[in-house]
Amino acid sequence: MRKRLYIFFLLFACFGLLKAQNQAKIDSLTRAYNETQSDSLRLEILFYLVNEYNYDDVDTAIHLATRARNLAVELQDSLYLAFADEMLAGYHTVQSNYKEALKYDLEALRLYKQMNYGAGVTLALNSIGEDYYDLDLFSDAYDYYQQSLKKAQEINDKLYIAIATYNIGRVLKSMGQLEKAREYIENSMKLSSVIDDHEGLAYSGHDIGEILILEGHYEKALTELHKALELSTKLETTVLIPQILNKIAIAYENLGEFEKSLDYHNRALERYEELNNKSGIAETQLGLGIARMKMGEYDLANELLDTSLKISKGMNNNELIIKAYEEMSILYERKGEYQQSLKYYKMFKAMEDSVFSEKQKEQFAQIQIKYETANKDMEIALLNQKEEQQKTQLKNEEFFRNILVVILAFTAVLLITLYRSSVRRKKINNLLVIHQKEMEEQSRELAGLLEMKDKFFSIVSHDVRSPIHALVGILDMLDEGSLNQEELRQLTKSLKVRLDNTRKLLDNLLDWALVQMNEITIQEEPLELKDLVTENLNFFREINDKNIEFIDLVEKDTSVLADRNMLDLIIRNLVANSIKFTREGGFVEISAEDKDNDTLIIKIRDNGIGMSEEQKSQLFNTTVLYTTKGTANEKGTGLGLKLCKEFVERMGGKIWVESKEGEGSTFKFTIKKEPIF
Repeated sequence: MRKRLYIFFLLFACFGLLKAQNQAKIDSLTRAYNETQSDSLRLEILFYLVNEYNYDDVDTAIHLATRARNLAVELQDSLYLAFADEMLAGYHTVQSNYKEALKYDLEALRLYKQMNYGAGVTLALNSIGEDYYDLDLFSDAYDYYQQSLKKAQEINDKLYIAIATYNIGRVLKSMGQLEKAREYIENSMKLSSVIDDHEGLAYSGHDIGEILILEGHYEKALTELHKALELSTKLETTVLIPQILNKIAIAYENLGEFEKSLDYHNRALERYEELNNKSGIAETQLGLGIARMKMGEYDLANELLDTSLKISKGMNNNELIIKAYEEMSILYERKGEYQQSLKYYKMFKAMEDSVFSEKQKEQFAQIQIKYETANKDMEIALLNQKEEQQKTQLKNEEFFRNILVVILAFTAVLLITLYRSSVRRKKINNLLVIHQKEMEEQSRELAGLLEMKDKFFSIVSHDVRSPIHALVGILDMLDEGSLNQEELRQLTKSLKVRLDNTRKLLDNLLDWALVQMNEITIQEEPLELKDLVTENLNFFREINDKNIEFIDLVEKDTSVLADRNMLDLIIRNLVANSIKFTREGGFVEISAEDKDNDTLIIKIRDNGIGMSEEQKSQLFNTTVLYTTKGTANEKGTGLGLKLCKEFVERMGGKIWVESKEGEGSTFKFTIKKEPIF
């Protein structure tokens, strides 16, 4: 991913700072350093020594680079100081110290700008983009990569253009924009081929392989990744090789070839241990644990996942900690240890929510800084504009004093200017009227949202508190010994239903909150619709207490292209809604039919109480929560159907309802078919 040090040593060669192509051994360099009395020569020797240790001994390289930086400060050598900052940033990145790397990169950028060194500015902008990328601040990373690309185009450096183009594609990939990411990365590969940038081809091949894995094309991914591995091995691209090895392992894991997956994970682990890259070690241990879990080797999987978790906690890598908690929850669920599974799931959700909040705060701080900077720039621009206007006015006054002949011409110009000003004023007034209407519309929407918020608080305060109070009451009666077994069974059954409703409420509230903050991204994949429908209906059969018959009319081998979690939520909420408004002994039926060559219509039909035209018009209103009690006085929030509408539309479909009072309802929505190649 990073080409920082590769470019750094190219810069050295270009400026003639390296005295020979073949560097001396470490002992010879050390001896030369101790014998010379020249500080400038010592500075150059330190850089040679850093290059000798490089990634083979990162700690020593950092120590020597720090010594070189201190010496550059003493000599007041800005160029060597900037080079030292770039090197230190690169090595801190290898050790996952991303904030420390960002500090050095920002200092390097300041020095390069001070020296008006275009190539250095381009490199530093790219490096800062990488630091923000590693910190998961993708918006800032994208901004700096774009600045790096623009600067590279200004100085017409094709290598930097290829690197910046690749990095823009990489950050788009992380933001879920896979098609756009592939376009940028493939353009980078074309440019790398033209300029013989073999390292760039290896990096791009790695990312193309990762995109193919995300799209589910594992065989194609392996083809690209093996090419990239062969090329990076030939080039001895130390940092990239273990990343490619891990991606190959993931592809084999998804193909069910677990022995190959373990082999490549272990090869990656050896590389990361040589580099002392703790993030890489933790990520690889996590991958090994997932593979062992899928192989059914739960004890070994538990050991590997626990090792990954400890390393991740040691370096405060929140992303890896979250992944480890999630996989531990899945592992204990498979082992049947549900208490432990629930424990890790709660830790996973708590950590995920905490990290999300921190990222939101960091992004808000970045936006605020940019906003303040933009305001200052605008104020400066306005002051400059006023100064220019004053100069122009003085020139005009002098012109009028000296040349009276042009008074008539000036009058004509003034009249034309006034006319244009009047026209412009009318346009501005029209724009203000339009803006006022927009503000009024936004105010109405805001009022609706505030009303929805108040209702949310009312729902949470009542529906969450009620089952908790009931549970406390049961526990008190148990403690007093005032309940027999039959009474306990009846109370437990009732409490289970209430807690289940509360759980569904919280799930829907969480999904709704993520939707409002635009934090849910679509991960479309081929899905067997029959399996998903069967799984949901089996669940409702277990918890159904209204003797409702569930009918599955979906044919086997009905494949759709959708986000699994979103489609599961849609089906679950629609079936739950049908149950709610179906009487004792009724039925709920799920079927699917072709709409056209690319689209299916999924139907959830019931023979319940149906609804009026007015009720139908309120179901999918995004600013109002509409709900009524079910046939067994079941309560609801109205949030589930709004989430269904949001998710269906995000996946490119439409949702509607057909219903008559007393005859039942049929909810229908469209979904993409899996394309046939």
